[in-house]
Amino acid sequence: MKAFREILAAAGLLFTILIATLNYSALPQQIPTHFDANGLANGWSDKSFLWILVAFAAFDYILLSLIRFFPQSTMNMPVRPELRAAALPFAFAMIDWIKAETTCLLAFIVHAMFAAARGGKALTALFTPVVLGFVFVLFATSLYYIARMSRLKPAKSVAQ
Repeated sequence: MKAFREILAAAGLLFTILIATLNYSALPQQIPTHFDANGLANGWSDKSFLWILVAFAAFDYILLSLIRFFPQSTMNMPVRPELRAAALPFAFAMIDWIKAETTCLLAFIVHAMFAAARGGKALTALFTPVVLGFVFVLFATSLYYIARMSRLKPAKSVAQ
C-alpha cells in the first residue's frame, strides 16, 4: 500500500509540473486565480503565480517525504511514550496519504486554472464539490489514523 501512496503522490506532483511546463507559454498574461462557489473567476493574477503553486506542491512532497528521517522524538502523537513505536507505522501511513491527497488536490487546482485561463469560462460546477471532497478526505484521513493511534494498548506482559 505504501508503494501505491508514493506513486499517487509522485504522479500528482509530476502532473502539476508537466501541465505548468507544457502549457505556460500558451496562457494569457493574466489568469484567474480565485473562484467563487459557482466556479466563476473573481480574482486574477499574473500567470507566473502558477509557479508558486508548482513550488508549493514540490515543497509539500519533499517535506512530507523527509519526515521519515526526522528524529522520531520530534513527532507529536496521541499516545503514551511506551506506545510510540507501535504508533509510528500509523503516523507514517497518515503522512503518506496526506502527501498523496495534497499533491493530487494541487494538480487538480492547477489543471482547473489552466482550463479556465484558456477557455475564459467559468469552471465546471463540479470544481467546488471536488475541492471540498478533497478537503473532507484529508480531514477524514487524519481522523482515521489519529483514532487508530489513540486505540493502541500496551502489550500485556507475561508473568514468569
